[in-house]
Amino acid sequence: MCIRDRGEARKVDASAGNVKRQIGNVLKGLSGNYRFQSLGEYRALLSLYNITVEEARGEVNGREYRGFVYSATDEAGTKVGNPLKASRFGKYAGYEAFDAQCAVSRTEIKDKELARRTKAAILTALRQASGKDELVRVLKTGGIDTVLRETDTGRIYGATFIDHNTGCVLNGSRMGKELSANA
Repeated sequence: MCIRDRGEARKVDASAGNVKRQIGNVLKGLSGNYRFQSLGEYRALLSLYNITVEEARGEVNGREYRGFVYSATDEAGTKVGNPLKASRFGKYAGYEAFDAQCAVSRTEIKDKELARRTKAAILTALRQASGKDELVRVLKTGGIDTVLRETDTGRIYGATFIDHNTGCVLNGSRMGKELSANA
């Protein structure tokens, strides 16, 4: 099943108002449809929809807590508007659901060898592309979004691939040295 054709999630546009509803719609649309194994991979997926997530940890009355806070972002990834606690969206958006999703994802990605298909597509695109921009374009036409993390000087230090065909979000380094940012 090709997830990208479902049209369930649209980018959040803070200027359009009702950011809570927009973020909630995206989170609900993505919930259970994508596999990720880390907070970084989850953040990369959310960044496609102008959302970021922060982990909140602390202690209240001697009881430890962990949770998420979501924020809308602009196209550059800068937070806009007020942050929203995960509890405002439902259990599916909280830390426990995320943790459970990561555990299920690890098993599915390994047992179904889902990373293999994504890796093969990326390696094929790498052979075809003559540069970073062309690689991103070629992968996108094949249903794979690329989120690159760069320093202020433009040096790439991380790459995450979001395969909408398999619903997998994978850091390049997770698929092998040849797909890590240093390569």
